[in-house]
Amino acid sequence: MFNQLRQYISRIPSELLYRIELIQHRSNLPKLSQQDQFIVDQVRREGVFITSLQELGLPKTSTLVKAAESQLTNMEIALSAKHERQSQKNFGSLENPAYPQIFTVTDLADFFSWGGQERLVNIIENYIGLTIAFQGVHLRRDFANQEPVTTELWHLDAEDRRMIKVIIYLNDVRIEHGPFEYIPKSWTLDKKDLFAGINREQEMINLVYSFSPL
Repeated sequence: MFNQLRQYISRIPSELLYRIELIQHRSNLPKLSQQDQFIVDQVRREGVFITSLQELGLPKTSTLVKAAESQLTNMEIALSAKHERQSQKNFGSLENPAYPQIFTVTDLADFFSWGGQERLVNIIENYIGLTIAFQGVHLRRDFANQEPVTTELWHLDAEDRRMIKVIIYLNDVRIEHGPFEYIPKSWTLDKKDLFAGINREQEMINLVYSFSPL
């Protein structure tokens, strides 16, 4: 208890500075269209906004998708080579989990330029409230597992106070395929203790089931 209190107290100066910077930067935030302001409001309210590439309507999208599909071929080659070196018996089982395959593609122009478009940057800056930093782009393939592994488990991302992750699916994903799942922010307003740590798996599960209509 004492250690927790000491940690909270030690964070007060940086938290005050952060709040001051938010106020100072407010007048510098880019102006948004009604459509883009709606996106920001939804993210603030629920922690997520779901749309399609067509509805979002950003330029360079077709180039981005083609570049991603091209890189997927390289990922398949790399995975095949790995399978040749290692036994893939019962791939995706408890004994041999199928971990995600992740390529970092930030330095490829088609990916970086799409993520750096002014309209998208303006939306994100309005949510973050400060000048933003672009962390990078990952191209990722997930595989079926008997049990969830790594980031398939319920967890809380904690890179910063606020952040945005843009997830683009290259394949249609239905409920039976294991889609991305999240806990709406509105469910957690009275669950602040949940965020004291990361990967508190059982607490996440309990929260989900407490709101589930099933």
